Amino acid sequence: MYSPFRNSRAPCPPLNLCCVTLKRNNYEVLRQKVEGTIPSKKVSKFFSISSSNPVVVRHHLGRKIKKINDELAEIKDEVGGLGLISAVFSTERAPQASVSQDTHSFLDKSEQVIGRDRDVSQVIELLNVSRDDQVLSVVPIVGMGGLGKTTLAKLVVKEIKERKLFEETIWVCVSQNFNKQRILGEMLQDLSATNVGALSSLNPIVSQLQHRLQGKKFLLVLDDVWNEEPKEWESLKEELSIVCGSNGNVIMVTTRKRQTASIMETSPGHRHELKGLEDEECWSIIRKIVESGNGQGSMPGNLEVIGKDIARKCGGVPLAAKMLGGLMRKSKEERHWLSIRNNHVLDSIGNDAGILPILKLSFDHLPSYLKPCFAYCAMFPEDHDIRKEQLIQLWMAGGLLGTANDQSQLNSAWSGDQL
Repeated sequence: MYSPFRNSRAPCPPLNLCCVTLKRNNYEVLRQKVEGTIPSKKVSKFFSISSSNPVVVRHHLGRKIKKINDELAEIKDEVGGLGLISAVFSTERAPQASVSQDTHSFLDKSEQVIGRDRDVSQVIELLNVSRDDQVLSVVPIVGMGGLGKTTLAKLVVKEIKERKLFEETIWVCVSQNFNKQRILGEMLQDLSATNVGALSSLNPIVSQLQHRLQGKKFLLVLDDVWNEEPKEWESLKEELSIVCGSNGNVIMVTTRKRQTASIMETSPGHRHELKGLEDEECWSIIRKIVESGNGQGSMPGNLEVIGKDIARKCGGVPLAAKMLGGLMRKSKEERHWLSIRNNHVLDSIGNDAGILPILKLSFDHLPSYLKPCFAYCAMFPEDHDIRKEQLIQLWMAGGLLGTANDQSQLNSAWSGDQL
């Protein structure tokens, strides 16, 4: 991209400014033709600024370009006076960070997972069966968004570490960027706990992985995989087969795509289909959130009836239960809970729309001063780790926290459960 501060002398003007000047000149010629005001004599034509004579056009453009250069030179001087640093910008897309900021394998200590004990046992059984007489096997966990596939994978990893079923456990969040070198690089970083940015090519990464995994059995978790291209998976699988130090290595994949599971699984049907929770389990999640920290006793009977009705609309999706619990916690008034229960948006939870309806409902219930702050977060890429203090500074720079009252309300919301 052109930078007006690249050289010490005033640079040439941007191409779009020259185009504007040419268009204006062409417009003037066309206008005079239409109005019949173009001089008919040859001498008059030659010296007319509004004519299409190339000599006159160059002279006219030269004056405008000189004016633009002078203005840019003034801007350059002002920049120097302000102490700003010159920079050259490129139109090429910035390279992706070698290490993504995304999901991890650790459960929140305060998080109490409900209704997944049986799933943990079933997945571990699949992993053990897969290890027999195979160098590398794959067990996908498949389910719609919000069912808790990543949470289930974390529970499995926790159990595996406690039982010491594998010598190494590696976690990589893949998301929609199914890049072989990135995935292998993050495997190496997870094993070595050091930055591998200096390893810019595939060969040294594979060599380091092969060295660190020599003679070891490992479990690799590929979280949130979207890839549906068999060639992409086969290419990664080939490299993983090289780094395997012994038999009995397993890859656990979480995905919402059945096609992805079909491509990656060791044999047809060798996967865990994650189902929704029971209505009572969804109600347990909601109730725990509603009652947390309020210091009240038993819930009034009328609210419990309404709450159970809302829990039935969760479609067995634990994320929906958590978000609805957060909405219901805002107010213990019956009319507030009734407005949530009677909202037709909840009727589509659990089908192809996933949890989008509950996200829409949550957004609708945000205070007006928080909605633009929430919308601002769409600027961050998927799976980005958003830092609280940095985000607040960005909001302030964007003018989203205009008044002291707004900032006070934001602090209150942040300390509560709205964000």
